[in-house]
Amino acid sequence: MVGKVTTIQKMSASRLPNIMGFSPWSTPNDELDTTIRARKEGVHHYEIQVGEAADWGNEFEDQIIRTAARRLGLKKLKLDYPEAYVYKDILQASLDGGAMADNLVINTDPANNIYVMNQEGTITLDGKGVLEAKLTRVAPSDVPAPYRGPIQLQGQMLCTGAQWGVIAILYQGVNLYIYVYKADVEMQQKIILACSDFERRVRDEDWYPAMSAAEAADMKGDVPEDVEMDADKELQEKIERLAHLRTELRSYEALASNLQLDIMNAMGEANICNAGSYKITWPLRRIKAKPAQTKEIPAVEERWERAKTLKMEEL
Repeated sequence: MVGKVTTIQKMSASRLPNIMGFSPWSTPNDELDTTIRARKEGVHHYEIQVGEAADWGNEFEDQIIRTAARRLGLKKLKLDYPEAYVYKDILQASLDGGAMADNLVINTDPANNIYVMNQEGTITLDGKGVLEAKLTRVAPSDVPAPYRGPIQLQGQMLCTGAQWGVIAILYQGVNLYIYVYKADVEMQQKIILACSDFERRVRDEDWYPAMSAAEAADMKGDVPEDVEMDADKELQEKIERLAHLRTELRSYEALASNLQLDIMNAMGEANICNAGSYKITWPLRRIKAKPAQTKEIPAVEERWERAKTLKMEEL
């Protein structure tokens, strides 16, 4: 294992899930902002606190790769790659490992946690390939999440020209799963388009559409004066749909409130109501007694209080 060999000023294979909408942690605009800032500041690496799990991943990376290569029967394993591989100056990739195969047939073998990621469940490996190690606390899965290696691996194969690749994931410290992939031309074309678009957006400082209302609000920033626009036909249709939905939601909220009140009145002193496949609970909470704090804050007597909302459970 070597230090960081890719630069934050360019898109890298490990960041691909973030700009392609697969990451639960980072949005395309997060990555765009980071790269724009890095280029302006002349910075190639930002210090990021990645947490203990990632530190252990780095610690065991070589052992994970070695074990996966041994189980698959790969040859000429290489673990040190001091320089990044580059595809047309729009994508870079660092490697955890690489190996060679000579017409090696691999079949899906669930008993040994080996999975060939195609419909046939079998693949013939020939020539050079790339290996990616992961460590995670989540439960094992027959199919890894897109952000846990598959997209990154295709980017690595694109940059290196490899026709096959392996993701080795150590789950919960005790279960090593090995996933074998062939180069996916269709996915790699999507990666090329995404990276080309990212590079253009960095150059033009052209932001991606927001992925949440919170992100949209952050992107809007401070606009002290009113800025008006006229909606085109498509936007007008969306606005009309939103207005209709909000009206419907208000109607449903009022209906739900009335139905809940009817149920409360019908339940009377009961706090549990069995109704076919549903169980309705009217929670009680205890208010503990408290002595007077000041003249303005009198003592509180112990009492029980009904919740303002019913709980509904489907049996």
